[in-house]
Amino acid sequence: MSTKDLLYLIISFCIIWLTFFLCWMLYYFMRLLRNTNTIVEEFRVRLQGLAETIDYIRGKVENISSLMNLVSGGVSGYVKKVAEKKAKQWIDDSVDGFDKTAKEAVRAAVGSTAKKIKKMAKNI
Repeated sequence: MSTKDLLYLIISFCIIWLTFFLCWMLYYFMRLLRNTNTIVEEFRVRLQGLAETIDYIRGKVENISSLMNLVSGGVSGYVKKVAEKKAKQWIDDSVDGFDKTAKEAVRAAVGSTAKKIKKMAKNI
């Protein structure tokens, strides 16, 4: 065996080890990519669940908001009717001695006051 043969033997042994190392490195790199993909998929699933939860809560808040608008509209309408009824009753009782024009002026003033009360009830 010559030195040249020995050199070829060592080079071939190094190539075998280099090939083995590259295959081993590629295997671990592929496992790393697979684990990364698993983590990304799990993150997507959790993010989708969070988005669905947020949409559910948003729907509930919108329903409550619409109910509150309905209730506040009903309350303000009720307050307006009660105020108008009481005011009309008070006017009829207290302006018996007035003429027709004065009664109409008082009714107009009470109507404008009722509108202001309605706005205040709506703000509440």
